Amino acid sequence: MASNQEPPQPNAYRARADVPPEPAPAGRPMATPLIELHGVAKDYVTEAVTVHALRQVDLIIRRGEFVAMVGQSGSGKSTMMNIIGCLDRPTRGRYVLDDLDVTFRSNDQRAVVRNRLIGFVFQGFNLLPRTTALENVELPLVYRGVGAAERRKRALEALGSVGLAERLHHTPNQLSGGQQQRVAIARALVTEPPLLLADEPTGNLDTRTSLEVLGLLQNLNEHKGITIVLVTHEPDIAACAKRVITMRDGRVKTDLINAVQHDAHRALAELPAVDEETAAEAAP
Repeated sequence: MASNQEPPQPNAYRARADVPPEPAPAGRPMATPLIELHGVAKDYVTEAVTVHALRQVDLIIRRGEFVAMVGQSGSGKSTMMNIIGCLDRPTRGRYVLDDLDVTFRSNDQRAVVRNRLIGFVFQGFNLLPRTTALENVELPLVYRGVGAAERRKRALEALGSVGLAERLHHTPNQLSGGQQQRVAIARALVTEPPLLLADEPTGNLDTRTSLEVLGLLQNLNEHKGITIVLVTHEPDIAACAKRVITMRDGRVKTDLINAVQHDAHRALAELPAVDEETAAEAAP
């Protein structure tokens, strides 16, 4: 994302000691772990070489956290995302998701876990091109065997929650990039998963649209309590999360609390106003 915002300075973060969360406010229970990685390693073996993509990673992410995972290409962040998303298995170690040990479950079993517990948002949107926004959002419920009436009701609610109640019957080519990503977020939310994984969700978007999407993610985390893990290589995107994990050489290099979380809505309001005529021409 091209941005005029300055990258967060090192003193904007403070060290996270031994992973335990900050004390819960008075009267509120401490959040329980949703994601637990214990000594997780991932090796890719070829005839010529063995690549150690992850090396003995220990990590806990608690319910209701908004975590950004950052690192250069080859740092291990994508491998970490694939394991957390039950798209791949660790070579060694244990992975527990929502109190369920999913380490060595079969492909079919992991598919069920993904459908029940995880929503995915990708950089490329991954929408069916000849299918309306409403039908795209209904799709995960089709796989779950939910009846047509209930599918329609829940898809309408999900699209309304991302501000697309007026775009139900538009196909992806009739939507802007930001609107397509909102459809993708609605599709990820329609099964009401406790975990949302966002892999470079603003990578194809301009600054204004990126801030709109990040603001939506912040709202979902803050007001609906959805746990969000966002993979990005951009410091200004990571600054919108409450916690920032930096990967290097297959290990967690730093795990820091963001002491000054970047408010995407405020940053959006501070951008120069869009010329109405230009905005009208850009609208689908």
